[in-house]
Amino acid sequence: MSDIKIASFARVGGAPFFIFCDHASNAMPGAMNGLGMPDDLLATHVAWDIGAGALAAALAAKLDGALFACGFSRLVIDPNRALDSNDLIPATSDQIPIPGNQMLACAARQDRIERFHIPYHDRLSSALDDFTAAHTHPLIISVHSFTNRLMGAADDRPWKVGLLWREDEYSAKGMMRHLERATGWPIGDNEPYDARVFNYSIDRHVSPRGLAHLTIEVRQDIIGVERDIVRLASILADGVHAITKSRTAMMKGDAP
Repeated sequence: MSDIKIASFARVGGAPFFIFCDHASNAMPGAMNGLGMPDDLLATHVAWDIGAGALAAALAAKLDGALFACGFSRLVIDPNRALDSNDLIPATSDQIPIPGNQMLACAARQDRIERFHIPYHDRLSSALDDFTAAHTHPLIISVHSFTNRLMGAADDRPWKVGLLWREDEYSAKGMMRHLERATGWPIGDNEPYDARVFNYSIDRHVSPRGLAHLTIEVRQDIIGVERDIVRLASILADGVHAITKSRTAMMKGDAP
């Protein structure tokens, strides 16, 4: 058995907002010995989305919604990857070798799938089933963060926040407009990653249910301290409320 949680789920309040974070933790079972990596590297973006879990929790609190968070590092196995993905269990991350994932035997790979990936998605699916049974028109929000500069890059990535989307353009574009007005920051439209290429957890659980949703990517250097996390959570919550109000008016035929 693992000595870490697969995932945690909490109903912060009764509002129809379900926030989840696939890469909230850099925790690993003790028996994995950090996959042969030093602690300073395990604290960086190679092992998790820095600040994303804290931002997801702050946003859930602001919205009075629900929070679902992964409890293990994506270096153990990446919950936001399909089982046939080449980087499901990454041998390198941002050009950094992961010794404990090098030349991984098929049996060891399958063991991680069965111990972590499958139960994580079973629990996420169950939590979404319960949540959607309780709310007629929920909004599902996936929170990630990205490093400001990849290994070897000369410059920082320009976007402070990115919205990744494929099906729900309405929610994504609405949040982009809100963030541009509220912050003046460069906002990515399917940047720094493209959800039309992959967005596994959304594609697996949210799109098939036909649910309104957002995938939010935040540059890690703007959520490095608590006050910045709280500030951005407040800005995002205002955007969520504006989108929800606009969509409700549109569904009622009241939109201009």
